[in-house]
Amino acid sequence: MKTRFILFKRAGVYYSEDTVTRKQHSLRTKDEGEALTLLHSKNEAHRQPVLNLHIARTYFRWTVFFDPLRGHGHHTVDNGIRFLAGLA
Repeated sequence: MKTRFILFKRAGVYYSEDTVTRKQHSLRTKDEGEALTLLHSKNEAHRQPVLNLHIARTYFRWTVFFDPLRGHGHHTVDNGIRFLAGLA
């Protein structure tokens, strides 16, 4: 299976290119490892959009839960999940 996004470097900065639309976007990094991680994430999101949503919900749930500025407790987590599900 051909990957949707490819990686290239211009003037020391890494870019991704959509192989279908030919649109190019800066990954805003000069680090090759970080660029490869971002590119891999974009390709995985394209291959498995539902899995990507579940991963985002998990990150959001734990970020909100452990963020001292937002407070702790189930109400912040529940509101965040409702927001991601489009119920808020």
